[in-house]
Amino acid sequence: MEFACSHIVCGNVNLSEQLKDEIYQKPKKEKPRREQFCQSFHEYDNRGLRLAEDLNQMSLENNSQGPPVPPRRTNAPINPPLRGSQSPTVKHRKDSIPPPVAPRISSRSSSPRPSPGASVNVVSIHLGKLVDLRNVQSTENAPIFCKKCCAAISSISATEMGLRSIVWKCEFCNKENSLRQQLKSIPMKDDIASISLPSADYLNVPDDSLVIFCVDTSGSMCVTSQVKVFNEKHQTIHISRMQSIQDALIMSLNFLVKNFPLRRVALITFNSVVTYYGDGLSIPVTFNDFQLMDSDYLKSEVNNFADLQCIRFSFQALRYQVCQIKEEGSTALGPAALVSVALASQHLGSKVIICTDGLANIGLGYLEAKDEESCLNSKYFYTDVGQNAVKHGVIISVLTFEGTDCRLVELGRLADCTGGRVNILNPVEFPNEIQSILEDNVIATNVTATFIISEDMYFRYEETLDNKLIKEVGNVTEDTEITFEFGIKEARIEDFQWKEKVPFQLQLRFQTRDRRDAIRIVTQEKYITTNSSMVEDSINISVLGIHVAQLSARLAMEGRTQEAQKEVLEKKQLIQHIVDKKKNQEQEDLYENWFRAVESICDVNYVDFSESNTENLRGNIKDSRHSLFKAFSDELASVVYRLKNAKGFMLKKSPEKLKRFQQEIMMMKQKFPRAIIVH
Repeated sequence: MEFACSHIVCGNVNLSEQLKDEIYQKPKKEKPRREQFCQSFHEYDNRGLRLAEDLNQMSLENNSQGPPVPPRRTNAPINPPLRGSQSPTVKHRKDSIPPPVAPRISSRSSSPRPSPGASVNVVSIHLGKLVDLRNVQSTENAPIFCKKCCAAISSISATEMGLRSIVWKCEFCNKENSLRQQLKSIPMKDDIASISLPSADYLNVPDDSLVIFCVDTSGSMCVTSQVKVFNEKHQTIHISRMQSIQDALIMSLNFLVKNFPLRRVALITFNSVVTYYGDGLSIPVTFNDFQLMDSDYLKSEVNNFADLQCIRFSFQALRYQVCQIKEEGSTALGPAALVSVALASQHLGSKVIICTDGLANIGLGYLEAKDEESCLNSKYFYTDVGQNAVKHGVIISVLTFEGTDCRLVELGRLADCTGGRVNILNPVEFPNEIQSILEDNVIATNVTATFIISEDMYFRYEETLDNKLIKEVGNVTEDTEITFEFGIKEARIEDFQWKEKVPFQLQLRFQTRDRRDAIRIVTQEKYITTNSSMVEDSINISVLGIHVAQLSARLAMEGRTQEAQKEVLEKKQLIQHIVDKKKNQEQEDLYENWFRAVESICDVNYVDFSESNTENLRGNIKDSRHSLFKAFSDELASVVYRLKNAKGFMLKKSPEKLKRFQQEIMMMKQKFPRAIIVH
């Protein structure tokens, strides 16, 4: 676990007016007060200075007057005021010099101050590292969990000997648990790993996965593009989409036979029919007409396919089939995706790479329909196919061509839920992108992450209000990262500030490549601070950048664009302040390009491309948010899906694609001047 800050900051919580009055005017008597330990009694209460947000607000509202001057200490005895009487005044000597007035907080500065609502209580979890158990020693004894909140006992847990057993008071929910085990047999560590089966050679597990190329061969694949050839003459040639896919597939086959000779590869094409070539060594199987509308029939036929040979034996046959592909007909993308996933589900860790240039217009997953019922059916279809792939450890990637309309906002669901890639490419970029997908191997499946925090805290932008969040991750690759953001409950903020530390625990349950069930538990403690300015130097802007990218993209996909914009602006202001303070020009340029792309997602959202429906939607923006006639453009959907699964190494990528994406947005605004933009 990697936190965005060295401390948990509770100074940026928005307080209600009633709670502000209690803090600044009516301090509770049950808490120890600073004046009890001083030689004089003061009328003011400086606990409000612990809240950075309220300090800034008070300084701006009372800009005409400085803060009250604290009185001098005297040797007078402490005389606490009686209930109902006025507080005694302290007399000062005439020759005493008052202390200097504290400097005011200026509303203008050379670099923008972080927003009061910008939270740094963020944690990033690098799942790819945590599920890799090659260098982790497994514990012999199983973890012990709390009977109330299911937190595991760890090195920070406090135990004491009872009459008949060991008593462990859970540090998360304060539940007293009686332990019958001996103290030596209890795994009390901050990092616990447990595997169900006896340890085996983790590195030499046989690769049983498949690679399935699902290729569009419809008539639109004959469209040509102008491409520059880098040779001695620097010629410019025209290449069709089909030719670019064929070249990319042949290069991918060469890569696989050289680096993964035991891996099995299958080819499936789709136009008006779906054709299964398999490894190229058997007779192709074709699905057409009514068969493309029957999901049960398609799944049952997949079970009758012959076993595939490894690429070392099927290379020449597959190469021949790829070269013989011809473009014609419509686009039966939905049935082809269903057959591909059904075949890949038979082998854990398989990949499905879909290459297309148009809307699915035949069979299941029909995307050209404009009526609400058909659109909902298509949405549920792709969601169901994606969830089935997650259960069997299959990763789906969707690649499309520039300048096409594939309804990527719906088709991208397949890649989004399985951890695959969604990208829009020009013909030259396909070979490198496919090779990157082939190198991105699944190292764990059926991954479930459980994150437990203190009862005084809650998870922001999550459906649960409990202090425990369970997230179904599914497939995990070497670069998979997830982030969480948490805050302090408003009713408990005053009590929370008196604590020194708070515990955090992550529980990962997953299945390894060799199909062993495993669990890993990581526990940490973090100190609490009420002054965010004192820990600014320890803020990790990389963690904040990944978090705001994932969160804003998810909120934008859910239609919560105002919340996405707010998060982007607050975090950007905070990060810029930190970068300006450190005076690191490289980091400043890096994050300026990154957040420019995130802001673009919030600038343009659900757009109604129907001119006849525009006037009707102007009167009711809330209803228009749910209208199925509105959808992301493919360019916008591609960027949103990529940011939704943002990873640390993506911060170092060139911003050329992001600039090209912004140009596409401007062109879309000019093309649809009457389109409704829901903010």
